[in-house]
Amino acid sequence: MLYIHPDECIDCAACEPVCPVNAIFAEEEVPEHWAEWTPVNYDYFKDPVGTRSKVDELKPKE
Repeated sequence: MLYIHPDECIDCAACEPVCPVNAIFAEEEVPEHWAEWTPVNYDYFKDPVGTRSKVDELKPKE
């Protein structure tokens, strides 16, 4: 999973068309079913280890 640093991103959207799985969106355009991942992206840069438990809770169960 790739995390985009919210403070370093300049909102140029250059990453959106090159994402191989079409998973990068401007924050206001994140589809509703993925919206719960937006705070995880922010939290990752504050506490990457602690964020792992949030990712494990949100990812689809196999």
